[in-house]
Amino acid sequence: MAKILIVDDDKDLLEMVAVLLRSEGHEVVPVSDGFEAIERIESVEPFDLMLLDLRMAPVDGIEVLETARRERPPLDVIVISAYLDDETLRRITELGVVDHVCKPFSLEDILGPIREVFSRHTWGG
Repeated sequence: MAKILIVDDDKDLLEMVAVLLRSEGHEVVPVSDGFEAIERIESVEPFDLMLLDLRMAPVDGIEVLETARRERPPLDVIVISAYLDDETLRRITELGVVDHVCKPFSLEDILGPIREVFSRHTWGG
């Protein structure tokens, strides 16, 4: 179905979401830092969706998101973060995220926004 880039420095969460999405037939590329995410985005490797944590060091999710908008403007992005204040929400909205999910979340919490994105697209037939 879709090719999904998951970016989160919480390796347990990264693996949990990757297993879930693979079980639904998606190709998943999990990365645990912003540097690697930017490398993947800047490569010729196309993605249909990115799940993105914001609080990572030394490269944070906002920098990854700005790179995605510059390099891959149509890429759908869902932010997953425990830290979403009004200013951050305003900024990610300006950068065109399709949705956000607050940590901690259940699998159903993350599947809802993902399924919403899927309902607007057809990937891989």
